[in-house]
Amino acid sequence: MTFNIDWNRYKCIDLSWTVTANQTTPDRPFEVRLGKLGDGTNKFDIIHTHTHVGTHVESPWHFYGKGKTCAEYPLEYFMGPAALLDPVPPPDELLVRLTSVKSILEPLRGKFEILYVRNSTERRPIRYHMECIPYFAQLGIKLFIFDVTVGFGETDEDGRTFHDLLMSRDILLVEFPDNGSAIDKNLFYLFAVPTKVYGIDSNPCRLFAIVEK
Repeated sequence: MTFNIDWNRYKCIDLSWTVTANQTTPDRPFEVRLGKLGDGTNKFDIIHTHTHVGTHVESPWHFYGKGKTCAEYPLEYFMGPAALLDPVPPPDELLVRLTSVKSILEPLRGKFEILYVRNSTERRPIRYHMECIPYFAQLGIKLFIFDVTVGFGETDEDGRTFHDLLMSRDILLVEFPDNGSAIDKNLFYLFAVPTKVYGIDSNPCRLFAIVEK
């Protein structure tokens, strides 16, 4: 039977960050130069970029300098049912607390394999208390996606703990999503399909969601 999506019931939302040829931002460059293939058709030589430009999936190799890279995970690892986490803490709360996170995710337990953490507040960034990280690690998810304006803990060491607790459980990180405000359901189906390149710590991906209308 042919797989079919009823587009009268569902919509496809592109969540990928747009990368522009010859963008020269200091930490996210993507410099290219037009060239020719042997048959006279066009190509672009990639002059200067790195593995964390645009939406990308980070493998354990990124943090540990060893272990699996994205190309070594099965393709189905990069798709599945997803849940949205987008708490709005009280103005006097400096950090998102575990109680707020649980109030959103516990009713959805068992219904998702991917977590998308969005920031719809005016805070830049919004930060999660470190008590949330072990909880995230124990959810049984395979992908953890978070907005560029979302942080975990308050120090560099907190950031390392965040990476370690998730990646030691084969939870891959997806960074630099975009257009997350278009997601209007708590549950949806998500794809984060990375390029199949071996031997690098992080792979660019096309990130998109199938959401019920």
